[in-house]
Amino acid sequence: MSNNDLLETSQKKSNDIVFKIIVPLLGLLFVVINPLSLFAISALLGILLYIIVFRKTIFSKLFLFSLAAIYTVILFIYSVSPKIQYMEFITTHPHWVEVDGNSFRVNVNWQGSKNRRSVADITYQYRINHKFINASEKNVLKNNAYSIFWNSKKEKNESNQKLKKRVESYIQKKNFKILKNPDSEESRLFIPLDNVLFSNSFGIQFLVTISKIMLIPFFCFLILFFWKDNHIKNSK
Repeated sequence: MSNNDLLETSQKKSNDIVFKIIVPLLGLLFVVINPLSLFAISALLGILLYIIVFRKTIFSKLFLFSLAAIYTVILFIYSVSPKIQYMEFITTHPHWVEVDGNSFRVNVNWQGSKNRRSVADITYQYRINHKFINASEKNVLKNNAYSIFWNSKKEKNESNQKLKKRVESYIQKKNFKILKNPDSEESRLFIPLDNVLFSNSFGIQFLVTISKIMLIPFFCFLILFFWKDNHIKNSK
């Protein structure tokens, strides 16, 4: 067997491992950790568009790529819209009931490390069957820092205060909903109910993270370029 044949065989095996094992497993994991209703909508749209546009069998790599693209777009739209998240939840959990909340307490902390953002934890009460029940939600709202390298203590405090004022404003304006599972004491707080909110979007956060990763080598290249240029000028 020639070197070219060995290379083609090795490449085919690598493609089979990637597209038949790794990619499906990653895709399955991604579907499981997100609402299944979004994947169902993506699959229906993908099948319809694929049949109408390409008029081919759906069991092909092209269909999978098309489905992945549609699913990514729908996930992104879902991530930036609290109103859609709320509507999706009440549609897929029709037996949950709305309850009135009170005694809200907002606690905002700074998350360091790779996240670098302010996060709000909310403790509240709701009343059902003449009984008050305490509940809490962790990391309900976030205020991301977009600095590439670090944040000063002043910037952290300003970010925390900004997020706390925003959450308190939502509560004051009744811009929230509390849903309760009638079969247990499980509850869910949706705040705010805006059509669009970029600060809580994992899609936006992913794009920002990728941008940071790309900007760091770019700045390193600029520093190296100017250092070499100055070094050449000084040596003349």
